[in-house]
Amino acid sequence: MRSAYLEVLGDALSSAAVIAAAIVILVTGWTLADALASAAIGLMILPRTYALLKQAVNVLLEGVPAHLDLAEIEEALQGAAGVKRVHDLHVWTLTSGREAMSAHVEVERGTPPARVLDDLHLILHARFGIDHTTIQIETQAPALLQITPRSS
Repeated sequence: MRSAYLEVLGDALSSAAVIAAAIVILVTGWTLADALASAAIGLMILPRTYALLKQAVNVLLEGVPAHLDLAEIEEALQGAAGVKRVHDLHVWTLTSGREAMSAHVEVERGTPPARVLDDLHLILHARFGIDHTTIQIETQAPALLQITPRSS
């Protein structure tokens, strides 16, 4: 949508530059106005194109959206009641204005997973605008008993 808006705006400004150059040529006969208008249009398009290309590549490579801080998200999730640790945290853009997140969340033994999930979804929605999430709840495995081999 942003690309379409910029394209329409660019077309409008380009048309204005072409009309201005045509008027200058009609009134003064100075044909260099056409080349200068073309150069101005090209210079106007370059920064927009670079910004749009950078954003598109970030989406295609599933990079963290520029407006979100991964460390801040991790800290917020770890601050939820019952959460011990967050790992394998990934945040990426699905489409313009819609982000996704996946993570593994280690919780304290005995903590109700449904409550933790509700709390985490609320944090992600309210603070970061992330609604599409996949969260794997994990509990710390109990310490393994040391097993000694039997002698025969």
